[in-house]
Amino acid sequence: MNNTAIRKYAFNVPSTIGIEAKSLDFLWEKAPMTEKIHRAGFYHLIWVEKGKLSLMVDFEELRLQDNDAFLISPGQICNFNLQSHPQGFSVLFVPEFLGEASSDAQLIHRIFSVNPLEHKIISLRGLPISNLMQQLIHELQSEADEYQLVVARSCLRILLAEVARRLPQTTANPNKLVRRFFEEVEKHHHQWHNVSDYLPLLSAPEKLLSESVRLTTGMTPKIYLDQRRVLEAKRFLAYSELSVKEIAFSLGFDETTNFCKFFRKHTKISPNEFRLVQTRKQ
Repeated sequence: MNNTAIRKYAFNVPSTIGIEAKSLDFLWEKAPMTEKIHRAGFYHLIWVEKGKLSLMVDFEELRLQDNDAFLISPGQICNFNLQSHPQGFSVLFVPEFLGEASSDAQLIHRIFSVNPLEHKIISLRGLPISNLMQQLIHELQSEADEYQLVVARSCLRILLAEVARRLPQTTANPNKLVRRFFEEVEKHHHQWHNVSDYLPLLSAPEKLLSESVRLTTGMTPKIYLDQRRVLEAKRFLAYSELSVKEIAFSLGFDETTNFCKFFRKHTKISPNEFRLVQTRKQ
């Protein structure tokens, strides 16, 4: 297997406000990093102005083309296919950069929380995104003053709002309870596997949670928990050298056989079969 572990990258630029904007050229400049499987600790908003860009995000191949945008969230596993070289921009920012205002949190949650396990490419055709990106880059390259944070946040808010408003309206927007459930699942999914584990934190009856999550995602909270657990199992199997037994215990299974049954139930193949398929792809 090529990777002993999934490489993690933190936000590490000389920025005191937690945001960086740059052209897509940096993907090629940092090819030893971006071409390999990695996990970032920050948001990465990608906009392809002209051309095509392929990347893998959590086992799904995505192809962006003219005017497409995509937002990678902290913790997602990805790598870039650099065979083509499109024009475009990237905005990298830490979770703390936005979120002070409730409207900021709602933008992020709107993009991810309709179903955080899905990947959405959004077309921004017809919008002056290039001008907005250039303004953001200019602001971040200028000498810092008391207005820099305000301008940078405003640019990013516009970008995220345009992405959010173009999401398919096939399900209901997540309410505060559903957003909190998704957040707690990300924090505790390694050790909490039952809906009842989350109810004390959410201070909500199970029936209300079930109705809210089903309305938003089309699945029950338990199914969502299981799907999140399967995703983490796939990540371990594909990108680590942990044994199946070690993966089972890390995900809270008392017996390896129970993990194998669980994995096969949700994927139709065994953990070893999945690992073999992923090894051949690498």
